[in-house]
Parts: sequence; C-alpha cells; structure tokens
Amino acid sequence: MDLDRIVAALDRLFELDTAPPDTAMARHLPRVHEEVGTDWRGFVEPRFAERFNGLMRRGRPDVGTVYGACFPSAEVLDAWLAVAEPGDLLVTHHPIDVRNGSPEDDTWAEGFVPIDPARLRAVAERGLSLYSCHAPMDVSLRVGTAAAVVEALDGTVVDRFWPYGDGHAGLVADVPPVSSAALVRRARELFGVTTVEVEGATRDVVTRVAVVGGIGDHVEQMALAERLGAQAYLTGELHVRIEGEYGRSKFAAVRAFAATTGMTLIGVSHAASEHLVVETQLRRWFAEELGLTLHPIREPRWWR
Repeated sequence: MDLDRIVAALDRLFELDTAPPDTAMARHLPRVHEEVGTDWRGFVEPRFAERFNGLMRRGRPDVGTVYGACFPSAEVLDAWLAVAEPGDLLVTHHPIDVRNGSPEDDTWAEGFVPIDPARLRAVAERGLSLYSCHAPMDVSLRVGTAAAVVEALDGTVVDRFWPYGDGHAGLVADVPPVSSAALVRRARELFGVTTVEVEGATRDVVTRVAVVGGIGDHVEQMALAERLGAQAYLTGELHVRIEGEYGRSKFAAVRAFAATTGMTLIGVSHAASEHLVVETQLRRWFAEELGLTLHPIREPRWWR
C-alpha cells in the first residue's frame, strides 16, 4: 500500500493537523541525540521536526508489511531489521527509547535513550519508514494507551484526569467487581509481565479503576484519581527509577502516598502498559480501516 495513504489515515486518526507539538518529545528527542552528536534533523522528516509526531522517517513509497511497538528500542529495532524488507513501516508510540529501571532487581536507569547511529543508518539505507505518535495516542479514546487498558478490563469510562497534550492521559472507569488480588492477577496476565509492583491498600471489592499508561508517579494526579472515586490505580511505572535527586524524591513521594491511600496501586512497567494498545486497538484499526495486518514486536524485557 502507498505510504502516503497510510500516513494520511494515521494523521487523521490522531488528529495531528490540529494537535499541538508534542512538548515532551520536543524536549527529550533533540537533547538525547545532540548529547551523543547525532544529527537527528538530518534523519527525520521536516514536519516531524516541528510537531514530533507523525511520519518520522520516509522510506520507499510502497509499504509491504507494517510492524508496531511501544519504543524504538535497540532490541525492537534489531528484531525489526532482522525481518524487514525495503519499504516496510514501523509504527511506535515513542520516537525514542526510555529506560526507567526495574523493581525486579532494584535497577536504576538513565531515562530517555537515543537511537544509535548504526541503526539509524540501517533504517535509511534499507528504505524503511518510521511513524511515531506519542501524546495524541495517550489521549485518544479510539486508539489510546489508557483506552486500550479500559477496554481490556471491560470498563466504562466515567471521568478523565491528568491533563496532557490537548486531552487527558488518565481515564477513570467503572469495571465489573473484582478484588485487589484478582485485579493484580489480571494485570499480570493482560500485560504479559511476571513482575507487578503493588502498593497501597488491599480491597475486597474494586469497581472503579484509574488508568494511565507509561509514567504514573505524579502523586497529585493519584490523589485526584482517588477523589474521583477510584479504588485502584493501574499504570506503567508507580516508581520511575531514574538516577539523581529528581528520581529519588519522586520515589519517596509515591511511597509516602502509598502509605495513606485507600487505593490499590499497580504498576506493570512503562513498556508493557503502552504496548497493549499496539496489540489490540491499533492492530484492529489497521485491519478495519486499511485492510492491513499489523505485526507487533514485543520488548524482550518489559522492566529495564
């Protein structure tokens, strides 16, 4: 299929022509590449350099196979490059990788990570295309990181929180009654993770869940979700283990909140929480709207 047709359909889906520039990626993508001396502007499309969403790299005009992932991590890119043919397209949620550490071995990490030059060259030389959509996918109710979780929990959206971009990254949803323990088991199964962070209160019955993909360690938004009636709070990272004073202070703040909240706090990893939409709503959208099969690429390690 023609690349421009796919890009135009994705841009319409996420309303990129009216969406504001992605402030987070506009800050972090240039910084991490410039720190290692990479000419990121020479790699991305001019329009992407303005809004930091949409077609990131234009390859050949005809797309053979479409792939999808949360991050363009080294592991994901290597898996893609091992099978991709010229003209193939990779759609990601983030345009750069992020490593937030792991509760599995209490690893602390560096945060945002650039794509290394060798992989950038491989993408360019083989005529491959990259498309990325960050904030507009976080706030979308049709193909969205939080919306996909609510759908998987058989929930009904009743409110929103966490202002982000031109919408809200957090959703509050009513769900069929479930215990905290059963909700944790469901999260482990749903996101394919062996380790789930659990803090806060344990409840016999949960009927309202707050959901936010990715980084969910802002205690003021946790408190708002609780005021909106949430009895559980499901996110990617309860604790962002980024080395430095900022990361350590955020970690302590969440621990203090967890000691007083009546919610069950559940973290399933940044990558896993935001990959679910790729395997569900985005894959369905490609099939229904374009008649294409999207092939998801999972991270080999969700916590990292």
